[in-house]
Amino acid sequence: MSNKPKKNQPQPARLLVYLTLVIALYALPASSQQVHQLLYDNAKWADLNLGGAFTDTSSGLSAFTTGTALHTYYLASDDHVHQLYNVGGGWGDQDLTQLAGGPVAISRSAVTGFALQNFQYVYYVSNNQHIHQLLYNNSLWGDSDLTAQTGGALSSTSTQLAAFATTPNNALHVYYMASTGHIHQLYNTGSSWADEDLTAETGGPSGNGVWMAGVNIANFQYVYFVANTGHVHEFFYNNSVWTDQDLTTLTGIAKVAPGSGVAALVVPGTKKLRVYLINKKNHVLQLASKNNQGWKSNDLTKLSFGPTADAFNGLTGFATTPNNQLHVYYVSGNHVNQLFFNGQNWANEDLTLLTNGPLAEGTGGMAGFSVANFQYVYYLAQ
Repeated sequence: MSNKPKKNQPQPARLLVYLTLVIALYALPASSQQVHQLLYDNAKWADLNLGGAFTDTSSGLSAFTTGTALHTYYLASDDHVHQLYNVGGGWGDQDLTQLAGGPVAISRSAVTGFALQNFQYVYYVSNNQHIHQLLYNNSLWGDSDLTAQTGGALSSTSTQLAAFATTPNNALHVYYMASTGHIHQLYNTGSSWADEDLTAETGGPSGNGVWMAGVNIANFQYVYFVANTGHVHEFFYNNSVWTDQDLTTLTGIAKVAPGSGVAALVVPGTKKLRVYLINKKNHVLQLASKNNQGWKSNDLTKLSFGPTADAFNGLTGFATTPNNQLHVYYVSGNHVNQLFFNGQNWANEDLTLLTNGPLAEGTGGMAGFSVANFQYVYYLAQ
């Protein structure tokens, strides 16, 4: 009787090697759940894994430049706020929660911020629903509990946030949805922080969305959010008082998709406002106004013949200079897509296909900016 193994039956040594390879494959560090950069260098698009920590899968994202340095902020899987930065010699990662000694963020927190020269201001919601500021003062990072300082309302757990500085006074402004659903502002005009209930002041509706956007023209302030009616509203500060506008009613559009992203921009050098959202058909819409006087809507998905959006992922948009062309980024089928206006027509590009990049997480934030016509877009990869 032969002791040879039957044909196609793995020998013990071969089986051991096979099992070792399978275990090794599962143990390999993947590029999943990390922040990626899509870069258009004025010729072509490329996708780059920035490394850093694995992310909270629904982390907010913020990004901006300080001079020639690039900065991106996100939540790690342990809900520490991190910075990915590139000052010219490649990308590095910093755990800002650890550096500043601040509390961990609430899961899925929005992250937003801006720079004033090299001073960097980053905002997030801590696990006790307080709004925190991480400030880099050109030397080191520090943490401030703005809710404790102002006695303001607790944030909602859906963690809407928007922030910017107004000119010429460099006043600081942070907008959030309180646990009551009211939209609040935290602001600092130079001496201390204060809290303001904008819903109470305007008589506007409560919020009921995941994302929020805000822009300013000098000291004029514009905040966009999804109300509990499914309508998109604008709270507007005209340098004197706050007022409310229902942009859904003004433009006659349908209600937004549950979880719809909201993005906004001002066309550089003008007073033209642009707001982007996803309607209940999962189409990306643009709401447009000249100086906040009259609003109209365009269905960019129809105009570009592009694919429908994944509503729960965030949106981002900006204008490139000096041509002032408009660019909007969103996720469709876990692919990152660009909608862009060349001055005559809207078109769509699938950047995931163009760059052979990974699939997007589909529930995270997006952020981006331009330097002339160079375009930088940040998203969470699976």
